[in-house]
Amino acid sequence: MKRAKRTIVILGLALASCRGPIYAPTATPQVMSVRVMATSTAYPLLQDFALNFEQPGGRLSVIGQSAPWDTIYRQMLANVSPYALTAYVPDDVPLWVAPIGSNALVMVVNPANGVPSLMIDDLRNLFQGRIASWAELGGPDLPVTVVSREDGADTALVFRQQVMGPRHTTLAARLALSGSGVVDLVASTPGAIGYVGLELLDSRVRAVPLAAELGGVPVLPTRAALDSGQYPLPMMIQIVGLAPPEEGSIYRDWFAWMQSGDGQALVRARYGAFKE
Repeated sequence: MKRAKRTIVILGLALASCRGPIYAPTATPQVMSVRVMATSTAYPLLQDFALNFEQPGGRLSVIGQSAPWDTIYRQMLANVSPYALTAYVPDDVPLWVAPIGSNALVMVVNPANGVPSLMIDDLRNLFQGRIASWAELGGPDLPVTVVSREDGADTALVFRQQVMGPRHTTLAARLALSGSGVVDLVASTPGAIGYVGLELLDSRVRAVPLAAELGGVPVLPTRAALDSGQYPLPMMIQIVGLAPPEEGSIYRDWFAWMQSGDGQALVRARYGAFKE
């Protein structure tokens, strides 16, 4: 598959302040409206960005919603919502892209499953239904239950992009309609395996260390592993659009703020910071 060329865009703020340009104060604060959609994994961060962005003399009004990638792309083509915060970017679509944060696609199992680690090839075989028992991978004698997200979910698209490729997930997979639904199913099923973003990891499930290939060192999905680039299934959080925001626009100021120290503090509360 031909991959679209990507350029990492670092948006510098026009002023020394990391809070954007200064607007002349008025008696009535100016309302600055933006339209930005988000995939489900990125939507909570979009809400954080909307609530915490400060503009002297102005107030930001964000018109947006969480939607599958296909819906977001149609809205961008129709110029309804020119930008999106997303955990998935297709390989074959030319887009303007600016990195905001680094998340991880975390493979989770039930705490009763002590499988020590997995390789990416193991994931392909598991999700194709080719492995019936965890004992085949050094785990307990438990039947494998695959938990998958619905088509169009950003985590499902990233999993297909980075792990499955043209291969199909087994028809026996149990379907979860949200990341929290994946955690619920895995937590209640001893032999289950599923995938979620790092922000949804909790004590009811166990993250499995992953190795990229045979002989590789298994790595847990930690913020340190994301920052160092060691984790084999990163899931970048990015702002995308059909074209870059115009100089001096509220979009550009807001996106630059997301990459600034204040914005990255919000990112680090959920994920890892973006890498230049």
